[in-house]
Amino acid sequence: MEIENIVNNFINNDIKSNLDERSKYLTLLPALISTNSKEIFKDKLSEAVTHVDKESLKEAVYQTVPYLGYGKVYPFLVIAEEVLGKIDSASTTTNEDRYSKGLETQYNLFGKENIDKSRDSESEDFKFIWDYLASYCFGDFYARDYLNYQERELVTFATLASFQDVAPQLSSHINANLALGNSKELLIEVVKNLVPYLGFPRSLNTINLIKNITSKGSDK
Repeated sequence: MEIENIVNNFINNDIKSNLDERSKYLTLLPALISTNSKEIFKDKLSEAVTHVDKESLKEAVYQTVPYLGYGKVYPFLVIAEEVLGKIDSASTTTNEDRYSKGLETQYNLFGKENIDKSRDSESEDFKFIWDYLASYCFGDFYARDYLNYQERELVTFATLASFQDVAPQLSSHINANLALGNSKELLIEVVKNLVPYLGFPRSLNTINLIKNITSKGSDK
């Protein structure tokens, strides 16, 4: 198709990204899941295995589940297993400690004071969502092996930047990335590399969020 030539020319000749290969694929694959790009995802995953270990690639796919939902990610999980093969579990939590480890992770990423304030200010009817976040999102996923907190936050950033109507959550995770040492420059490099797949509205919205947050002194 002619369009492939146009897009590939843009990628190969216009985009000047300094991302290392590992970061490139760990952020590209989640973006392709967010944009429901199954065929491109399969091609890029097959390409990625020559640059990144299969365990980490699997974790990048898994990390999108609590943010995009199991239903949306499931077809990509099937593709990932087809391409990567069976991989041993990377889970590090049990039913007994997943909540406590997840809550500890939230504290590490967003600050104990911020998390406790949000939990305490929530009405009783809706406190369940904070329990779910602690045990499921941060206990079952963030505590897994192969990707460290910095990498998981970078994956989450790419996932949310590629999705729609999640500006508050994307802002929180931009701040979490910065707090963990993922610089403003790194986040911009990720966006730069994703422009062909996100399109300009999402790319510009993400860039503006990064600009607004870092201009307030959040960049560390």
